[in-house]
Amino acid sequence: MKADVSYGSIKRFERTGEISLSSLIKIAFALGLEKDFDLLFSKKGYSSIQEVIDEQ
Repeated sequence: MKADVSYGSIKRFERTGEISLSSLIKIAFALGLEKDFDLLFSKKGYSSIQEVIDEQ
């Protein structure tokens, strides 16, 4: 397998939605989607506590 993730791990992910971070990253790289992690872990800057409250 191109992602070097076991078939059992992929089946469990498809069935339950659970996967290790390591395996998820390997799959993302195999699919050419590693840049999507930048969006997931990007920080948003706030200039006030009110901005944080308003976002919720």
